[in-house]
Amino acid sequence: GLSGHVQSTCRRVDRVMFKGSTDPIQIYHVPGASDWSNNPVSNHSELVAMTSWDEDTENDYRGLIRDAQSKIDSDNEISHRDLYDGLMNAYLDKDWTMCKIYSHLWIKKWQGDRIVAALIEELSRHNFICPDDWQCHKLTE
Repeated sequence: GLSGHVQSTCRRVDRVMFKGSTDPIQIYHVPGASDWSNNPVSNHSELVAMTSWDEDTENDYRGLIRDAQSKIDSDNEISHRDLYDGLMNAYLDKDWTMCKIYSHLWIKKWQGDRIVAALIEELSRHNFICPDDWQCHKLTE
C-alpha cells in the first residue's frame, strides 16, 4: 500500500480486482490542478439532477446531510477531505444512497470534479442501488 504521507496527497478512486486475483486493491489518483477546476463538467446540471433526493430520503438522512453540508461550507481542507473519504467509503461499503447524497453536495460545490462525475454516472446506471453481488470493479482483460 501507499505510505501515510503519499496517501494523504492522493485521492482514493476505486477498488478493483484483476483477473486471476482473489483480493481487490485500492486505486489512488494524484490530483492535479485540473481536478479542482471551477469549470463545470459538460453534464453538470444532469449530475445534480441525478443525485437529487426525495422527501423520504431527506427525512431519513437529515443529520447526515446537515453534517456533510457544514463540511462543504467549511474553509477547512481536512473537512473537505473527510467528506470525500465519506463519499468513497459509502460507495465501497455499498451504501449508494449515502454516496448519492455526498456526491450531490460535492458536485454542486466542485463542479469540475471529473472523478466524482464519473462515479455518479456509474452509480446512476444502477439507479444508485448496489447490486447484491457487487464487490468491486473486475478488470478481466
